[in-house]
Amino acid sequence: MKKLTKLLVAGALAFAAAASADATTAKPYRVGPVQNYGALGTSGGEVISQKTNKPAMLRGVSLFWSDATGLQYYKPDVIAWAAKNLGIDVFRFAMGVQYYDSNGGTSNPMEEGYSYMTSPETYISKVDQMVQAAVENDVYIIIDWHSHRAENEITAADTFFTRMAKTYGKIPNVIFEIYNEPVNTAWSTITSYANTVAGHIRQYSDNLILVGTPSWSQLTSYGDVTATNVAYVFHFYAGTHTVGTFGSRISAAKKAGNAVFISEWGTTAADGKGSANESNTNDWLSFMETNRISNCNWSLRQYTSPVDNSEEGSAIFAGNAFLTNAEDLNNATYTASGTIVKNYLSKYKGSWADSLIAGNTSGSCHFNSTTVTETAGALTTLLKSGCSYTSSDETVASVNGSTLNILSAGYAILTANDNSQSIVVVEKEPEQIVSGLSDFTCRYGGSCTQSHSMVNYSGTSDYETLLTTSFTTVQGGALTFESLTPEILTVKLATCTNSKYCYSALNSTAVMAEFTTVLGDGKIRVTAPAVSGYRAMDDTITVTFAKGQQRIYSKFKNRTLTFGAVTEANALPDTMMAEQISVSYTYNGAEFSPYLQKVGTTIVAGTENAIVKITATAPETDHYEAFEKSITVIVGDSAAAVNKDEYYATPIISKADVAPFRTQVQNNSLLLQVPQAGLVQWTVFSSLGKVVASNKEHMSAGSHLISLEQIPTGSYFLKVRQGTNVGSFHWNKR
Repeated sequence: MKKLTKLLVAGALAFAAAASADATTAKPYRVGPVQNYGALGTSGGEVISQKTNKPAMLRGVSLFWSDATGLQYYKPDVIAWAAKNLGIDVFRFAMGVQYYDSNGGTSNPMEEGYSYMTSPETYISKVDQMVQAAVENDVYIIIDWHSHRAENEITAADTFFTRMAKTYGKIPNVIFEIYNEPVNTAWSTITSYANTVAGHIRQYSDNLILVGTPSWSQLTSYGDVTATNVAYVFHFYAGTHTVGTFGSRISAAKKAGNAVFISEWGTTAADGKGSANESNTNDWLSFMETNRISNCNWSLRQYTSPVDNSEEGSAIFAGNAFLTNAEDLNNATYTASGTIVKNYLSKYKGSWADSLIAGNTSGSCHFNSTTVTETAGALTTLLKSGCSYTSSDETVASVNGSTLNILSAGYAILTANDNSQSIVVVEKEPEQIVSGLSDFTCRYGGSCTQSHSMVNYSGTSDYETLLTTSFTTVQGGALTFESLTPEILTVKLATCTNSKYCYSALNSTAVMAEFTTVLGDGKIRVTAPAVSGYRAMDDTITVTFAKGQQRIYSKFKNRTLTFGAVTEANALPDTMMAEQISVSYTYNGAEFSPYLQKVGTTIVAGTENAIVKITATAPETDHYEAFEKSITVIVGDSAAAVNKDEYYATPIISKADVAPFRTQVQNNSLLLQVPQAGLVQWTVFSSLGKVVASNKEHMSAGSHLISLEQIPTGSYFLKVRQGTNVGSFHWNKR
């Protein structure tokens, strides 16, 4: 329904690590609506619990489009905060498919890499992370094909939802929204699409399916989808739609036996802009409660996007900063719309734990539902004297006489000897953080990723890399480091004495890794004890020692020569730079060319118009990877070249055969390794998404060093793109 401008990139998609998440093995850490209702379905005009066959109503939020702005909130910590503090029962994963265009066209494509069509596996990984967050917080997740033209994307949608149903079809938290907002699509076309997609979902899951309706889900048509447990979608924005005009559509649909789910509603006009219409919103809130209609408010984000400075009146939070951790969210200021939504959700925030054991609380051994922290340890005052208890989950809480031992996050139902039940919820405490410590790679020759370097830091070895100068986590836990792969690296404490690289750590004791020069993935275990409010840390980082990358002299580059011209030396060098390994050349795939010659290390042009692709190769060595790079040399006029057929028939080096696209920072310079000539764009973003520096230029294949000295000290995102190759990473400039 909302008309949006194309959002610019605000940095890397921050969810590559999500692939390790496993929603299928996750367990709830609290008691919420899912433990009470189980999987949802429909009966007549009602959304019901398949567990109890009674009506079920959910209240929650929709996340913003899964783009450079919205994705900042697609984080487990945000979902955990919203479940605990706002009391959401459900959240909606508004997965951008390909286009923003709210008229169902293709005029406003999403930024490459920020849509399902351009990054399907990345988005499937993010879905897994968010389903896991839903399970752990015991709330529902709506997996939403957030498109206005799904009938044109049926193959992709069908493949996606079939995979989702196969993977998550038995997880009760999951709801499938297979079409967000059709526009001027005939109902017969929508039902044909829905029957195909829903039919394949039903092969693996009986969970609730939501189907969008015509005219931006205005419920102008409904019914006719043959699958069971289907509800029809209605969307409203209080500044544009009133209960008096649209409420009767919902009532009529329900009366006709069709369940309705309001998966998106806002307090503003339909474009999401402007002020909240509080009067109309209150009418809608009353209508939804009276008719027990599940709903999600649009949307959980901040008012102004630092990506493109666009303003969103329907946003819950004020300001222009991303709010993606509990501390920032606790201190957030709400917009006028956000205040209405917060008050609405809070009003109906009840105790799901009490609901779960309702009817089993009479008896002297019962105690009120209790929430404790993960590090609470042994509790001796909670259990009633003279009572014995059995725990439903002894991995969470076990009973030893009159002591309740808290063991891990989750919840346990304690059944007493008088058959009364009580619930203990053990809150998962946040992890401790070590600044700047993450997986990275160092190569023979000294280059490393993630702003690391491999140099002689302490004066004892050329194979040292600095891990950290901190001996505690950010939260104060004392750190210990242990190499799990001593054959590849060791960990040591040493004084940093290299004035060129130690920076503020000069003459200070630091934690260093020292490579043995054996290639492979080094593993370092990092531990810290629990501190107040944070659980113990026990993580492993991977520090890889790899072969170096050969470099060729910069004079080996694309060029145009006049007839008979002679280049400078090292245009065709005999050896590589890092090691004196011989370089071999081919000319349009042949050993020699009649249009130019290699004389010493120079190129001597011939006397005919020609185009020659020169490919340099060097073999792999004990210390360096194989090298292959091509340049194009034009002799005279390329338009009049006599060998065009020969040139264009020469195979272009495939990605698999060249050094891969790589990006990293070395000594405050951006090092780019470009696999083939072409347009390259690089951008530096501040932590708030502001563009600090950017450039777009045509680069030859090979390595390029771009100075970043002009950028102030601080924390940044860097993104580099050439065609479909994208490199992105964090950079802390000291």
